[in-house]
Amino acid sequence: MNELLQQTKNDLFLILPMVQLSLFGLGILITDFLLEARYKYWNAVMALLGVAFSGFSLWRLHLILQERGYTALLGFNRSLVIDNFFIFFSLIFLAATALIILLSVRYMEIEEEHHGEYYALMLFAVVGMMFMAAGYDIIVQFLGLETMAISFYVLAGFLRRDRRSNEGALKYLLLGAFSSGIFAYGLSILFGLSGSTNLEDITAAVAGIHQQRTGDILVLLAMVTVAAGLFFKVAAVPFHMWAPDVYEGAPTPI
Repeated sequence: MNELLQQTKNDLFLILPMVQLSLFGLGILITDFLLEARYKYWNAVMALLGVAFSGFSLWRLHLILQERGYTALLGFNRSLVIDNFFIFFSLIFLAATALIILLSVRYMEIEEEHHGEYYALMLFAVVGMMFMAAGYDIIVQFLGLETMAISFYVLAGFLRRDRRSNEGALKYLLLGAFSSGIFAYGLSILFGLSGSTNLEDITAAVAGIHQQRTGDILVLLAMVTVAAGLFFKVAAVPFHMWAPDVYEGAPTPI
């Protein structure tokens, strides 16, 4: 029982940066109702505090890796890997988010759309990005990707009185749902071939299939569908048809 509690404590410590962002995002949603219009900038202050706390937790994880001489910390039954790769990209996410928050305060006041949901969704999107950087399991990767994407669907159409914003967000949502289905289909094939959702197990299974040449077609189909889903998210040719309308309609900082 003590070992289970200790393991749970260690796992929660590994995801502390994501937990802090989520708590600050929820806090912004709650306190936004208590703020008058002239004090809405406090939402941005809380979002920046969340970014700062998360960054501090990342720094503590980095120090633990250095002090103990570990290359990585595994958590949640090998579904998350906390290493320098995760810390590096997470710090980039946080730095970009802090910059966007600072740029958004005046912009949202001008657009008269200064709502707490804007900053909360931004923090939730970063949580999804962090889980993608740490994920060592295709379920974690998919959930992280969709957490980020759903937040962006709403943020792209946050200017509710702007028809271009509404149109761009709708196109983004519909095409995003379609690409998510393709991506999930590819992941399901990988799970069927390997019998596991862990990336290490999937890699070993695919390597074995390639050596035996028993299921190369299925592996190719899985790779094509997974790549198609990811290429859509980064607007790579030929999956970039959504980008012009969404970039035109979304709020400038987003």
